[in-house]
Amino acid sequence: MSKLVINFIFATLCRCKLLPVIAEIDRILRPEGKLIARDNVETINELENMAKSLHWEVQMTYSKDNEGLLCIQKTMWRPQEVEASM
Repeated sequence: MSKLVINFIFATLCRCKLLPVIAEIDRILRPEGKLIARDNVETINELENMAKSLHWEVQMTYSKDNEGLLCIQKTMWRPQEVEASM
């Protein structure tokens, strides 16, 4: 999938369920694919922090009143495997 648009889906989820949803989005979204999310400002800020931790590029963030919009692009970055040393 190269583009995913989410409109207030996170507002209906429990806060504890946000991380698994982001993990699934990361799994299905192709590198250089985009996520556009519209939700309350608190959720948008949390999404932005999660995207940055996954090394996604934040291309746009906007908020007015209590509503926010976020456009992020997945990069080619993947975590490196670390070998256990004994």
